[in-house]
Amino acid sequence: CGLAESDDGIHWTKVDGSSCDNGAILGPSDDLDEWDSVQIGVGDVIRVPPGDNVEEEELHMYYFGGSSEPIGLGNVGSNMELVGFRMRIGRAKSVDGGRTWVKMGACLDIDDSEGIFASWPRIILPSKEGNPYRMIYHAYNGKKWRVFGAESFDQGSTWKRTGLVLEGNNDDEDSFDYSGIGTRTMAPWRDGLLMIYEGVGKSGKHRLGAAFCDDPDGNAPWEKLRVEGCCSDSEQHQQLGGPILEPGVGAMGSWTETVVGTPYLVNMPGGGFRLYFVGKGGDKGHSIGVLYSETGDISPDSWQSLS
Repeated sequence: CGLAESDDGIHWTKVDGSSCDNGAILGPSDDLDEWDSVQIGVGDVIRVPPGDNVEEEELHMYYFGGSSEPIGLGNVGSNMELVGFRMRIGRAKSVDGGRTWVKMGACLDIDDSEGIFASWPRIILPSKEGNPYRMIYHAYNGKKWRVFGAESFDQGSTWKRTGLVLEGNNDDEDSFDYSGIGTRTMAPWRDGLLMIYEGVGKSGKHRLGAAFCDDPDGNAPWEKLRVEGCCSDSEQHQQLGGPILEPGVGAMGSWTETVVGTPYLVNMPGGGFRLYFVGKGGDKGHSIGVLYSETGDISPDSWQSLS
C-alpha cells in the first residue's frame, strides 16, 4: 500500500514509506504462514475517535490480504492453481496521520458459502450513537461477483456477517452487471447513502452503476437507481437502470477505454461530488483519475473531468 498527499485533491505527490524497502507504507507479511503473506490492498481508511477500544484518535485501515494457500481453477476449465486469492480482511492502525502503520490482525475470515475470498472492504460509520459500524465487501464464487455486509458494535474489533447486500442482474445476459458487482463506494446523498459500484458484464467489461439506501447508516435495503440518460444501448436497460459511466465514454476520456473501476466518492461543499477511480487505456498501465459533479447529480452528463 502506498501513500500520496495533496493540497487540493487534484495534484498529488507520492510519499515514501519508511517501513518497507520499496517505499510502501504497508506490505505483505514476511511470515509465509500468515493470512496476508502474498499480497495486500487497501479497502478503506477511517478516523476512529477515543472510545472503549481506542485510547487516542487513530486512523484505521481496512485492507484485504491474500495467503499462500493454493486455490484451483477447475471451475473455469483449468488445472492451474494460484496463490494469493484466498483473501481475508484485516486492520492496521496509525497514530501519525498515516505515515506508519501497525497491523492489528484479521477481522473477517472467508465464508465459503459466499465465495473464495472476502475483499475490498468499505466502512460506513454510524451517524447515531449506539448504531454499529457497517462493512460492505465483495466476494467471488467462481462465476459471480456479489456484495455482502457485516456489522460491528465494538468499533471494528469484531464483526458479524449480515448477508447479501447487492448482486448483478442475473435475468438479463446483456445487462452491464450480469457477471456481478465488485468494488464500490458509499457517501451521504439525499438523506440516505449513494453507492457507486463496479459492474461486470458477461464479456468482462467493467462499467460504473449506482444504488441507493434510504437509511444514512446503511441499515436498509439497497436499490439500484434508474438514472436518466444512462449509458445504454437499449431503452429497456434505461428503464431498468444502466451504467452511469463506462470506459472511454464522455468525461471518462480515451485514457480509460480499456477498463474503469475502484470508485471512491468524496462529498464536496455545496452538495457536489468528486469521484476518484482507476482507469486504463491500451497498453498503458493503470492510473488514477477524478471526475466532478457540481450539482451532486449522477447522470452521465453531470460529470466533468478534473484529471
